[in-house]
Amino acid sequence: MRGLLPQLVMRVLAAGLLTVVVAAGWVLWDTARAARRDAQTTAALVSDAIAARPSFEGLAFGGVAPTPVFRDWQQFPAWSLIAPGICVELGPRDQPIQRRCGPYLAAATPPDWFVWLANRLGLVPEPVAVPVRTRYVSDAYVTAIADPGVIVTRAWARTGDLMRVAVGMAIGGAVLTGLLMIRLLAPFGLLLRGIEHLQRGDFTGRLPRLRVAEFDRLSSAVNDTAAALQEAQAARAELTRRLFSVQENERRALARELHDEFGQCLTATRAMAAAIAQSGESTAQDGARIAEISGQMMDSLRAELARLRPPDLDDLGLRPALERMVANWRARMPSVRFELGLAGPIDAVPDDLALSLYRIAQECVTNAIRHGTPTHIALHIEVGDAITLTAADDGSPRHGGTIDSGYGLLGIRERVDALGGSFVLAPVENGMRAVARLPL
Repeated sequence: MRGLLPQLVMRVLAAGLLTVVVAAGWVLWDTARAARRDAQTTAALVSDAIAARPSFEGLAFGGVAPTPVFRDWQQFPAWSLIAPGICVELGPRDQPIQRRCGPYLAAATPPDWFVWLANRLGLVPEPVAVPVRTRYVSDAYVTAIADPGVIVTRAWARTGDLMRVAVGMAIGGAVLTGLLMIRLLAPFGLLLRGIEHLQRGDFTGRLPRLRVAEFDRLSSAVNDTAAALQEAQAARAELTRRLFSVQENERRALARELHDEFGQCLTATRAMAAAIAQSGESTAQDGARIAEISGQMMDSLRAELARLRPPDLDDLGLRPALERMVANWRARMPSVRFELGLAGPIDAVPDDLALSLYRIAQECVTNAIRHGTPTHIALHIEVGDAITLTAADDGSPRHGGTIDSGYGLLGIRERVDALGGSFVLAPVENGMRAVARLPL
């Protein structure tokens, strides 16, 4: 697909060349019309001149009637009677006895294609015959004939000059138009870059004021759109942060309730079951079974409490919480080699950001195990001017991830967007690689 500027230049050039063709056609038509007019005028003038000056040489030789011989017409000044490029024949139509041609200037010989075109267009007019009106003769005609070589040469001279000038003007006009349009269309580049920034999600840039009114309105519209999207993005990020804050508060409250209520009840139930089991009575076996089930329930409760609110994160900090999470995965899946790398002041990360970072790392590892068959999962976190979290696995490349309701990739992206960061998940050799960058 060609750009606007080349199309505009080509159309201006095509319009100029079309004008050249039309002008050349008009020149050919005017040349043919002038040749016909010259032939008619020449025939009439010569006929009138001969009729006004007959020679009566026949009476001198004893003739019974005067006989005009018209020899003196050759002495007439040709420039005043015969047009350039026109030849005149005198005598009967079928047997002219005398011929005389008008003057013409020598010119360059036209090319063969132009001669062929002139013949096809009928550029050379037909001969014009005018009778000599005198009482002494009844079968004398003046026939004006246009010289094909002269007429075609004249047409080529006029058309050639026109075409050279017109083609030069058309090319020059197209080039000049292109140069002017380059300057005039320069704001298109600014507008396009502004729209591309919007497509990439960058709503901070603003376009300058433009001189052309229409372009300036477009620039203002792009700026207004960017401002509206920036406000919407900020409002969405703030809303997402509040939602996650509410969610974490609810999780903390739920974990506390589960620990205080269910944990105490299960502990009491387990103690009573142990007492029954130690009594030695018939219900001892049932007591042992109750104690076993209560123990399983407490293990499940601890796991869910850790998922709702990791205790190490509140008590010890981010580093021990991440190490505990990886240790739990190693215990649950001994066939998978887990690698944890931490660089920079991990424990200096603010609490809210630390919780989000822990959740993102947790979800990345869970996503790798859930949607692949890895044998090695590497989790690296580096804290510097910004926080970079990288999770890579060898569980075969996957060109897309599962987006669960509130978790999965959607949950990661929502957290990252709310914190003003970026998240990329892409297939790599033998697996997947997720990179999250969060500003401090």
